[in-house]
Amino acid sequence: MQVLKEEIRHSILRRAGETFLELGFDKTSMKDIAGKVGVAVGNLYRYFPNKESLFEAVVKPAYEQLLQLIQVNEKEPIEGGAVIDKIGTIFAELVYEHREGLLILLYRSSGTAYEGAKAEFFDHLAEHMGIHINEYNRKYPTNPLSLQVSRPVAVAFLEGYFDMIRTHSDRDQMTEITKQYMAVWFMGLKAVL
Repeated sequence: MQVLKEEIRHSILRRAGETFLELGFDKTSMKDIAGKVGVAVGNLYRYFPNKESLFEAVVKPAYEQLLQLIQVNEKEPIEGGAVIDKIGTIFAELVYEHREGLLILLYRSSGTAYEGAKAEFFDHLAEHMGIHINEYNRKYPTNPLSLQVSRPVAVAFLEGYFDMIRTHSDRDQMTEITKQYMAVWFMGLKAVL
């Protein structure tokens, strides 16, 4: 019995990520991936029982990290510019660590269990926004906000972030633009117009 090797598994994941990003899940075959890795298709199946499990291994870390980031709620409030800097850095690091997986998840996951992930991210952030809107309404009952704004705000915020993921791959540039993006969101458009 042959022993599975971690470096081969890592190579499979790396080449599968490249191929899924290039072709999408639907147009990628196990044969395509095996050819890029330089192993027989049968050997590929020893590491991953099917294309779906290989796809999941490629995108799941990015999915879980972004979902966790959306759902996190600071226990201790951070004041002023520090919150912008901290959130900008966290969102930029997520891209640095999982850019390929995020792009595959967001734009190349048709035909998989993850094809609705983008809408799921919108829903989770809208729910999170609803919590903050309720808190705002308790503080300012004479000028309440409708919970119906939570989804459009969540979609707009995440679509902007997703666009930055697509268009910026340099780590320093992504960090800077993400911090600036967060600053505009936290200060509001009124501050820059």
